[in-house]
Order: sequence, then structure tokens, then C-alpha cells
Amino acid sequence: MEPLMEQIQKDTGLPIRRYEVWYNEENLRLLQKLDKGGSCGGVPFFYNKKTRSWICGATTYPNLKAWAIGKPHERFLPPPKDDSEYIQGFRGWFDKIRDEGIKRMQQRTEQTKND
Repeated sequence: MEPLMEQIQKDTGLPIRRYEVWYNEENLRLLQKLDKGGSCGGVPFFYNKKTRSWICGATTYPNLKAWAIGKPHERFLPPPKDDSEYIQGFRGWFDKIRDEGIKRMQQRTEQTKND
């Protein structure tokens, strides 16, 4: 979300403040106060204090921009999943495990030859 937030700040000139809530109890209390009734219950949580509107979770650029400038927006609108990105991440993970397995097999083979 950081790249989208930075782009919106650049495009609109509006600041988007960030509050760390994991290690800062005061910021956590602020989040709980703004997220009335725990409707979102997580982060990222975007709150516009001028319009008192909010967005829960990752979202699209147009939706976040509409929120920032006070236009109608969706509170829950996750960005579309890019299957190619998901598959590429899975392939990278699989390749890493495969390479580690090959490395261990080679080590065992060399160890057996030396014994």
C-alpha cells in the first residue's frame, strides 16, 4: 500500500499519516476508537478525519484516491489478485525447495563416497 499512498500524496497534495499500532499502545487505542465496533479489526485502516469515512484493508488506487479527496468509495474493496504474481511466487518457493533438496542429496552422495 505504501506505493499507492505515496502516489496519492503526490497526485493530490494531501498528506496520509501513518501510525504504528503493533508496538505503540496509544496509536492502538486511537485505531480502536476510530474503528467503532471493530468493523475492520485490522490494518491497514484508512481514516479520513474530515469526512469521517474509512477503508479497511488493502484496496485499489481509485478507491483510495476517492477516499482521500472525500468522494464516495467502498469501505471493503480488495485489489484484484494477479494470478501471474501468485504463480511466480509459488514457482520461486518451489525452486528454492528443489535447489535445497538437490544440494542435500549431493552432500549425502559425497559423504557416502568418502565413507
